[in-house]
Amino acid sequence: MSDANSKSPMNNLQLPITAQTGQMLAPSSTAPQKLNSGSATGNPRNKCALKPGHSLMDWIRLGNSGVDLAGTCGRVTPVSNEELARHNTREDAWMAIRGKVFNVTRYMDFHPGGVDELMRGVGRDATKLFDDVHAWVNYQQLLLKCYIGPLRSLVKMDSIPEGKQIGPFTDFAKPPSKKPVAFSSEIVPRFDWIQKRQDVTLYIYTRQLCNPGLFVCRNNANALQLQVQIVDAHHLFEFELHGEVQWPPKDVRVGSESGKIEVTLTKVEPALWSTYGAHTATKCSASVSDELLHEYEVVNCVDFNHNSFELSLHGKQNVLMVLPIGYHVTVAALINGDLVRRSYTPVNASFLQQSTVTDENYATNLHFLVKSYRDGALSMHLRQQKAGQMLLLSAPRGNFHLQRLLAHRQIAIIAAGSGITPMLNLIEHLLKRNANRIDYLRLLYFNKTPADIWCRKYLEQLHAGDERFQLVKVLSEADTEWTGLRGRICKELLAPLLTKNTPEYASFATICGPSGFSQAAEDLLRELQFDLANLHIFQG
Repeated sequence: MSDANSKSPMNNLQLPITAQTGQMLAPSSTAPQKLNSGSATGNPRNKCALKPGHSLMDWIRLGNSGVDLAGTCGRVTPVSNEELARHNTREDAWMAIRGKVFNVTRYMDFHPGGVDELMRGVGRDATKLFDDVHAWVNYQQLLLKCYIGPLRSLVKMDSIPEGKQIGPFTDFAKPPSKKPVAFSSEIVPRFDWIQKRQDVTLYIYTRQLCNPGLFVCRNNANALQLQVQIVDAHHLFEFELHGEVQWPPKDVRVGSESGKIEVTLTKVEPALWSTYGAHTATKCSASVSDELLHEYEVVNCVDFNHNSFELSLHGKQNVLMVLPIGYHVTVAALINGDLVRRSYTPVNASFLQQSTVTDENYATNLHFLVKSYRDGALSMHLRQQKAGQMLLLSAPRGNFHLQRLLAHRQIAIIAAGSGITPMLNLIEHLLKRNANRIDYLRLLYFNKTPADIWCRKYLEQLHAGDERFQLVKVLSEADTEWTGLRGRICKELLAPLLTKNTPEYASFATICGPSGFSQAAEDLLRELQFDLANLHIFQG
């Protein structure tokens, strides 16, 4: 038996494929069910053997070779439903996904699911078929060089501004929604696994840009719980693994754009398993999940600047939490017999002055930057915490819909003081986003003095290193040496957001700061007639 990656079988099912690995994925269900796997060798899953030279890497090389995969000589051409229907053969295969038409003729032999499976969507709008089995696949990247043009039935050509280029990520089909974007159908996470002798990786596939959260709990050496949060839905996967695994996990990755979750665990005894074990999958009540409080132990509590501090926490039991972008947790502590709560957004350990990444359990830690208030009962209590003391944390909470930002390429972030914390992960995501790549991302960051600017070095380095990111620092109590902008939030500072065709323009804006600041910002944008349907205000 070789040391190659091994997979679990599901016979007589046509299964989806991941664009990143070209591997077949096992289905799951929200209904409680016991699932088991058989042999981890062989090829029992209807996965078609690809011809030599037709791997995913070969497809990427072909796309980068300059070959005209779309067959349009580089021109972007709108396609009618009638014309799409005419390209429905193995030798001439077009399909539409979410209003975009792709020529998949050359991709046929590279498709791990086989030609017949791909032919199901040829000559028609294959969006529903795609969402049913491939929703997590980044088709924009996979088929980028195959793009022909927008589906004409979804495009009003006379509404396209003069001189506006129609590109593969331009959606004239549907203007920005006036309401928070809702997914057209319930997302049912799917499970898969892969292994090596030394470790096993559990995969949960959701959907692109659904911004999942993850809570992992190991009950014993071979019993594991994975709870996946998608907006206000919670999906629980309970595993009984074939063998014992170590804690903490070797690697945990949650793809906010791809929707793909990976948990890699080191085996206590290196060996190839004949099965991953078994698991049940159920959908939990959001209200039940929200009420759960988890015990976290203080690892470190030190000063960050003159009026704030760093707080690093570690799950008392074998737990790990990854929050969706834009979400927060409620931290609770008993103070004089009362349970006092306040919302905080964790930050990456790289933002801390005193990094704790040398801790063997750093991957399971949560890190916070907390501002101290003289009359803040909880912040003062937290500042006095010593290593080993206990706090209570809620499950992730929030109402931020990451998908709302997909149609926007010029985005403004308006933050004050500690309100920068939910923006840090959002900034990183937007600048790395592949789908509808960002043109401009402008941060208006308001503080009192230079000493109050959190993560200043990181933000200034980002400003210098990425021409798409613009940092504007505004101080209300600056000293004479300050050469930047001065004052408080006002109409004059926000008015440039409405000036089109400039780096200051924004079609979408987010706000976070003290309640008075957020309300003032919203009022000013309303007065400036900014479209409030394209505004999100983070609230604790």
